[in-house]
Amino acid sequence: MIGKLKVRTRYPWFIAMVVCAGVPRPSVAQSALPIADEVGDCTVQLREVLRLGDSGDPGTIGSRPEITRTAAGHYVVASVENRGQLLVFDSDGAFLEVRGGNGDGPGEYRVPGRMRPGSDGSLRILDLVNRRITHLSPDGELLETTDIRSLHGLDFVTLAAGERHAVSGFGQIDDRLSATTEIVGRDGVRLASLGAAPVASWVVNFFRAPVALDGRGRVWTTRAGGYGFAAWDPDGGSEPLARLAGEPDWFDPGPPQPGAPVSAPAPSIVISLRVDRGLLWAGTWVADENREAGAAAPSPLELDRLLDTVLDVIDPASGALIARTRRDEALRGTGDDALLFGVREDGGIARAVIFEPVLTGPDCPAAIGLLGAHARRVSAGAYLYRDACRF
Repeated sequence: MIGKLKVRTRYPWFIAMVVCAGVPRPSVAQSALPIADEVGDCTVQLREVLRLGDSGDPGTIGSRPEITRTAAGHYVVASVENRGQLLVFDSDGAFLEVRGGNGDGPGEYRVPGRMRPGSDGSLRILDLVNRRITHLSPDGELLETTDIRSLHGLDFVTLAAGERHAVSGFGQIDDRLSATTEIVGRDGVRLASLGAAPVASWVVNFFRAPVALDGRGRVWTTRAGGYGFAAWDPDGGSEPLARLAGEPDWFDPGPPQPGAPVSAPAPSIVISLRVDRGLLWAGTWVADENREAGAAAPSPLELDRLLDTVLDVIDPASGALIARTRRDEALRGTGDDALLFGVREDGGIARAVIFEPVLTGPDCPAAIGLLGAHARRVSAGAYLYRDACRF
């Protein structure tokens, strides 16, 4: 059994993801399903898929890139260092081409952030500075641009065959600056708000407020400044359809530090989220438990010296903790929500290491239903999902 993770040290130089003035409260009190903090013999194993980045490439992977895998199996990399250019690699990690460029015109980007692939091979890119979502064809041709200037978006998922987007970030909601997830149409018009939480000021950094879409079309959001998740009807509503909340002793939101240097480690913050075959997968950055007090600030490529990643797999129907694993590196989720990646320095070159996460162990579930988890062993020490009921 994996015991509780003990990381309670607060660093005064933490960078804040948000300055949170409180978690949004529904108009009618609603209980949150508690997330268990104990787990059996089931863990998340990371299988390395490939590595991206070479000294001969025309751009760099960058220190904090965004990466996704398209329906064709190609990998697309965006980073601040490449000034609006997207690097495209084939399924074996070989460099193919550069797309886009720096600017404000059609098909150009200032800071390309989260990228979401479509099942048809297309790609949507959220520009953090231009505040818009650009839709590209499988060949990289511009199809459509959605202006979301009412929001400073950090993450998004696409709904209803591209007719709507759920965008998480910051914006003016009912004349109050809030951390929020908004439903916007293709024309950028705000259609609904999912749980806006008032904040004291704009805090913009390179982290995201992750959102995910489940098999029932619900939008899952993270709780500002805490360890919690909520499922929402994308058509709106004053309350979420389901809420999960936990208070693990390794989660430390840290004091708000507006203006803290970006080289400092963050407070505990959920950095990746996905729903796969009825299970909620969440990755949380926490301060590296091996970091020595007073140690010199690392370079941007040494994020692993500042942060660890706690990977949790949760049954959202019961709140049961299926698996928990801690990695001594900073991992993020890809835009296709199927993989995780970290960035490592190799001879002064930034390389992205892509991982496929799988569950292994005798207590891992084989199928997840609406009433909770039940396990079926399919081989010694390993479990696979069969006929899973998707959330």
